[in-house]
Amino acid sequence: MGKNNKTKKRTRKKKEIWTEEQHEEYIMDLYDMDFVAGYTEGGVPYGNFISEDKKYFNEVNPSQRMSNDDEEDIPF
Repeated sequence: MGKNNKTKKRTRKKKEIWTEEQHEEYIMDLYDMDFVAGYTEGGVPYGNFISEDKKYFNEVNPSQRMSNDDEEDIPF
């Protein structure tokens, strides 16, 4: 006679729902980013990387860095 086919019931795992801030923090940690400016069409984030910031501040002389005093020279 016919076989008794028992199907296993699959238990669904509860999916964790992240807020936008949690997602952005995860992406920043994953790509070692300081600031996410946006995303490409393919979904890759772009912005400031932590290593670039450290490199800039280590290489540039303090006198060459932009300061708020430079705003006086702007004609508009």
